[in-house]
Amino acid sequence: MTKWLASVQSLEEAKALQQTLPDILDLKDPARGALGALPLTTVEAVVQWLEGRCETSATVGDLVMHPDVIVEAVKAMAATGVDYVKVGLFSDPKLEACLAGLHEELSELKTPVIAVLFADQTRNISLISRIKQAGFSGVMVDTASKNGQRLMDHWNSTELKAFISQAREHQLLCGLAGALALEDIDSLEPLGADYLGFRSALCDRRQRTLSLQPERALAIQERLQSYGLAS
Repeated sequence: MTKWLASVQSLEEAKALQQTLPDILDLKDPARGALGALPLTTVEAVVQWLEGRCETSATVGDLVMHPDVIVEAVKAMAATGVDYVKVGLFSDPKLEACLAGLHEELSELKTPVIAVLFADQTRNISLISRIKQAGFSGVMVDTASKNGQRLMDHWNSTELKAFISQAREHQLLCGLAGALALEDIDSLEPLGADYLGFRSALCDRRQRTLSLQPERALAIQERLQSYGLAS
């Protein structure tokens, strides 16, 4: 069964999900960009409160594509105790050189690092081989511009299947996100990604910077569980 990820921006939001914890509780600041980073102290507080009841991930911010900048941010976030650190790979002429420069440092890290591609910036899934070579443990696709458009406004099911297939071929954890709505589960769950990621679908009026609504998380959890029961 496909797992699910819920993004929260505070310890209070994490606690609001204590009866509906996702498979991965993701920590990011939606007011600070596509992958805005929360303060390290906030991430540490959530990790400590969870006490291992579910896995955790955290973003490191919308960073420039420079190995030294990325490695410094990844190491700092990994020290909080999260299970995964997520790094956005933004469209940049220096991206491939950046990936080549990450290999030595990422390969030595104990905390798995997940690369995030952006469906509204690229369709180049050939990057997945270089992502693997750079030392990443997983790859996901998201959207960079939070303008109401969803993942499948940019990539169709054929493109998503190819993305998942390439991730599988390179033995990478694979996730799909990007303003996903509850109804997207019916189209995306059968594709076989490891997890689906949600933020706006959890929030009041589907606005990712507004307050999280626990009943929306329950609806997502139940929809995904229904697939598990059917299989």
